[in-house]
Amino acid sequence: MAYGVVLRPGVQTSRSLIELSHVIGDGHEPLMLLGEKAPPHVSVLHVDCPQDQAANIVAAAGRHRGRVFAARIIGLLYSVVPPGDYYVPTGGYYFGLEVVRSPELDSLHQEFLRLGHPPLGQVNQDYRPHITLGVTARPPSEPPFTRIPAGVLELTMSTGRVGPFGTFPDLSE
Repeated sequence: MAYGVVLRPGVQTSRSLIELSHVIGDGHEPLMLLGEKAPPHVSVLHVDCPQDQAANIVAAAGRHRGRVFAARIIGLLYSVVPPGDYYVPTGGYYFGLEVVRSPELDSLHQEFLRLGHPPLGQVNQDYRPHITLGVTARPPSEPPFTRIPAGVLELTMSTGRVGPFGTFPDLSE
């Protein structure tokens, strides 16, 4: 089972990011856009683990309950995803907000790696914090630059099963 630890923005920021996702991806054959079953998040780590072992991930995340993490946005990135990608098997076009790999986020990533579950995706030196806004089959549009958030986001920790395209349809706080 794919399971993950993520950092989520508050309700107002999430709404704004969901709107931005649709401004960019609607009309371009969306494969995944943010919404209720695909909430905005910065991944700390995705792992492969048996369902009965997810409890230790939840317990480790519980130590951070109530803590607020800061993530500084670098900018908006568009990228071609080749077919065969773990998260986008068909290939497509990724767009998302890149986030500074701060010592705080890196330390958190390392903490969850030490739990020993086989990691999925980019880890260790390749860890790249970001918020996926969407994936489309055709090249997405450019939003008005005033719609791209800047500055620091305040995030809180959640855990849950990893869904299609790296989404988290059922996160728990």
